[in-house]
Amino acid sequence: MLSLQKHIIICTQQFDNYWSGVGTYATNLARGLVRAGWKVTVISPGEYSNGNDEINFISIEPSKWDFTHGGWFSLALIFSKKLKNIDADLIHFTDARESYFYKGEIPTTGTLHDYYFANHNWNPFAYKTHYVDWIKRWIYYSFVTLTERRAFRYLRFLISNSNATNEIISNNYNIPNEKIRTIYLGIDLDINPLDKVIEKQRRENPILLFVGGNIQRKGLQTVLKSLPKLKQSYPNLQLHVIGKNQNIERIKKRSDLMGLTECVKYFGWIPPQEMKKYYRRSTVFVMPSLMEGFGLVFLEAMAQGLPVIGGKIGGTVELIKNNENGILVEPDNKKELSQAILSLINKDKFRNNIIQNGYETVKIYQSQKMVDDTIKLYNTILEMESDN
Repeated sequence: MLSLQKHIIICTQQFDNYWSGVGTYATNLARGLVRAGWKVTVISPGEYSNGNDEINFISIEPSKWDFTHGGWFSLALIFSKKLKNIDADLIHFTDARESYFYKGEIPTTGTLHDYYFANHNWNPFAYKTHYVDWIKRWIYYSFVTLTERRAFRYLRFLISNSNATNEIISNNYNIPNEKIRTIYLGIDLDINPLDKVIEKQRRENPILLFVGGNIQRKGLQTVLKSLPKLKQSYPNLQLHVIGKNQNIERIKKRSDLMGLTECVKYFGWIPPQEMKKYYRRSTVFVMPSLMEGFGLVFLEAMAQGLPVIGGKIGGTVELIKNNENGILVEPDNKKELSQAILSLINKDKFRNNIIQNGYETVKIYQSQKMVDDTIKLYNTILEMESDN
């Protein structure tokens, strides 16, 4: 029999002081569940000291030797061990792959944030043109694909962050569509209208802002390739790159070889509470992803009055309506990207319309709706369990 206060365990690789959209999602979800009256236990690396929201936080130490992105494979093993000693009504893995080792009796759900590995090409020769050793890349992709396929099938339900992710995971992993629910990510942001002084500074000294952890997949190469053309019109233009990435030194060397040393600045990871100033002082946000599940950073940029450009692919097209609240470009098309950037710098009326529509978009994707939709799914799972 379920207790009056339902207890959920959230297993996540990031929480509170996060460095990607997964951490934003986990933090907003946990706090929203507490507000809705749920008992919430979070298991995650790091520390959490905010006792005002009544979250029970269990800190774990991730393996330093894990070769998977974010260390999700070793975290999956640690989560399974921790969960043996905790009772709850439901377990939610904010990265569905991290449910891989759990085989307990508590019902589970997990969130899909992208479809990157589900699109894995099983022909190893397809990877020869990439920047890392192609054999290692193929072996790693094959391992992750097989692991994901097995983990996803054992979860009661999967939560997808977009219809695009939903469809690709369902088709490529042969998972019944009714087992996957699309729940758009939500975020609580203060909308900050710009004054004329800030806008004038943005236009006189253009700064392009790129924010992303996986800078290869997020399309940084295309942004770099577009810079020589842009600097013909704006010689003082700069590109600011923010994000935690293990291949950043390799990318730096590449931009140096392209003669872009002076105009590209790499900031690494920036704490979430400090990001606002980077959005505010930038002119255009660019992330022409080669593959994208959703893209919370677009909403973060919109909330600060920053016009956005995204890749015409995946969940991005569900968030950005071309020439309305942003611009969509074909991934890996430097010419199209350059034209889009120039239009947002030069065309006053067009730029202002994009910014205003961006504000309205942010209002739609509030975290409360995400929490409410997630609770509905939780209750569906619990009702199914009580009927069995």
